[in-house]
Amino acid sequence: MNQCKICNSTQEHPILVAREMMFGFRDEFLYFQCVACGCLQIAEIPENMSRYYPDDYYSFKQVPIGIFKKIAMYFLANAYMLGLTVLRHGPYLKFPSRTSVLGVLKHCSKKDAILDVGSGAGNFLLEMKNWGFSNLTGIDPYIEKDIFYPSGVKVLRQTTHEHEGKYDIIMLNHSFEHMSEPHAVFKDLARLLNDSGILLIRVPVSDSFAFRKYRNNWFQLDAPRHFFLHTTRSMSYLAKNNGFLIEDVIYDSIEAQILESEGYCRDIPLLATKKNTSSFIKKCRKFAKHLNEMKDGDQCCFILKRVVSS
Repeated sequence: MNQCKICNSTQEHPILVAREMMFGFRDEFLYFQCVACGCLQIAEIPENMSRYYPDDYYSFKQVPIGIFKKIAMYFLANAYMLGLTVLRHGPYLKFPSRTSVLGVLKHCSKKDAILDVGSGAGNFLLEMKNWGFSNLTGIDPYIEKDIFYPSGVKVLRQTTHEHEGKYDIIMLNHSFEHMSEPHAVFKDLARLLNDSGILLIRVPVSDSFAFRKYRNNWFQLDAPRHFFLHTTRSMSYLAKNNGFLIEDVIYDSIEAQILESEGYCRDIPLLATKKNTSSFIKKCRKFAKHLNEMKDGDQCCFILKRVVSS
């Protein structure tokens, strides 16, 4: 019997088989989708997860900030809409853009204490440093050792449970789905966040067109690294039961939901070279924008605040 780790439902949940397709190992894993809250989750976490996080895993790499990114960050600091346009239309990232996060941060003080949970080597924090933020900390239990950058950015080899401090903004940029105990993480986040602070959680969501269409070939399944593929319903349940309120949901999916999932249907791993025409990529990008507008994209930025009793 599979019991949902979000809402504890023990009903008969539908099961699907997903393969590891980032590196092309093609190992198979059982997932089930809770009939109560909709959360898609791995039935059993593998004992040896290190196999699926090799040394060249993308978030562990320290990526130099090139001239294009520096220009984009300069405009974000001094002319936000122009900078946002540069980010959206330039060769900024192969992986999902973080413009939804940047849109929220433009309203925050540059001196706010910011924690990036699951920061990897801290690449996004280094970019934020260029944007003008000064109090930047990252934590990630999978990095080899603590990192202290000359710019003042620090990344600590810690979990949320181990970390101490108080923050005005806490971000989880596509890290929450990798964590095995969502309720425990929420409790840690409540402890670390100031009463008036903002919590940003960006995750893939299974109540989306891409999952309905591609099912076990949906690239955001990312088996077995993604333990939980949430829905807006399961995220609402987590928030309500851990003292948070969801203030807004921003859909920020990109064309990868189609391009990479189509590749999986043809048994092509994520990191393998693909031959997509520029016209097809442009078509997928336009469709992704439409899905976001329809609130049917395959990833969201959840903006949460603590519910503080008076």
